[in-house]
Amino acid sequence: MTRTTAAPVALADRPIIARRANANAFVSIHLNAYPDGINPFVAPGTGTYFFRSQSEPLSRAVQRGMVAQMGLQDLGVNYSNLAVVRATWYPAVLCEGAFLMLPDQEAALRTPEFQDRYASGVADGLERYFRA
Repeated sequence: MTRTTAAPVALADRPIIARRANANAFVSIHLNAYPDGINPFVAPGTGTYFFRSQSEPLSRAVQRGMVAQMGLQDLGVNYSNLAVVRATWYPAVLCEGAFLMLPDQEAALRTPEFQDRYASGVADGLERYFRA
């Protein structure tokens, strides 16, 4: 865990905190949004991102877990040059579990049940990855 309070932690510091804790993997959990001018109703769902090739298997496992638990549209596993997944030599992924800008997904995200399903999906993926 890179946070113990609601205070922000700089993106560049998060992989450093994980490395200092001797992490075997890094999962950055987020909520998605499209930039202005993009219709969010075209492709709302769940996606996972990686930068280094050794992170792709973890990305696939976490993505499968999230989709199975949350039941949202599968936006797939994607390569992306993101700060939190770029600076590691251990597997690192960034999860975009749902779209905060969509009223139905925002409402779901406010419930403990959906939050548990998001967390369970990530945990299921991590378990699948480390068992393989």
